[in-house]
Amino acid sequence: MRILVFEYITGGGLVGQALPASLATEGEMMLQTLIVELKCLDDIQLCVPLDERCARSDMLSQSEIVTVSAACDIFALLRDLLTEADLFWPIAPESNGILQSLAELAIAANVEVLLSNSAALAVCANKYATYQALKKCAIPLVETRLLDQWVDGLGDNIVIKIADGVGCLDSLQIDAKQLPAAIAELNDPQSYVLQPYIHGQAASLSCLFKHGQAWLICYNHQQIVLENGRFSLQGCLVNMPTDKLDFYRNLVNEIAEAMPGLWGYVGIDVIENAELGPLVVEINPRLTSSYVGIQQATGINVAEQVLRLRHADPVFRVSRNETVQISIN
Repeated sequence: MRILVFEYITGGGLVGQALPASLATEGEMMLQTLIVELKCLDDIQLCVPLDERCARSDMLSQSEIVTVSAACDIFALLRDLLTEADLFWPIAPESNGILQSLAELAIAANVEVLLSNSAALAVCANKYATYQALKKCAIPLVETRLLDQWVDGLGDNIVIKIADGVGCLDSLQIDAKQLPAAIAELNDPQSYVLQPYIHGQAASLSCLFKHGQAWLICYNHQQIVLENGRFSLQGCLVNMPTDKLDFYRNLVNEIAEAMPGLWGYVGIDVIENAELGPLVVEINPRLTSSYVGIQQATGINVAEQVLRLRHADPVFRVSRNETVQISIN
């Protein structure tokens, strides 16, 4: 079975543009982890596009590497590579519809893509659409409003985010009184949303989904720094102990029922507030940074289980129970 593995940042998605060091590091970590897990399996051939600016690691040995130059049309290249692929596994941001476009590229080529369906990808790519979908099912989540909606009730501190932004990118925490001035400085105000700034532990859930079913793999802490109103993800602690496991198992099941189009590996960001409890912040329908530490922490080969989802339910063989630090910046 031949799998085309495409990590957007390191695989040529930014050819002709600057290659941000932090994003490239994060992308490389996820790519290398996925390659290692897939190489442990029988009868797997891997094809991996790689930006010419990115070094070839030893982990990519025995994989077919396609070097992507600055003059390359990455979508045209992927169309060509898909003609020889049995499966497509993209790792890409949801912003600007990139992840959804990659999924649709594979569908057009009649190649199975290891992602949620297009409708679910579209909802998860927009924070307001995600909020609306989950709110209908009474799932606890951080209130999210469009920028032109009334600000009363959001509190004294507000977070402004791009509706289809990824993680901490383009997120700004400000005093509510500063909102009019902050909006005036935005290039495209209609592409942003507002959320209350909620104190608490930033956490994430690493999960598998399959057409209305869900399995929680592990619970993680996110190490997020707020400096001068800007958020940055420094790393994560994978497979942290928690007394909320039953709550989170129920939560992911509720999300699976609310969004039955979710499939494969999904990361769910939450904030744990002392008074309000855990609240969903966003859903990432793709590999996330926490994925990098799962096998080391639990012994579970996540890639193997995602492939298993195609014909059966996952089977988690936990051979260890450790907490693993993943550093990004």
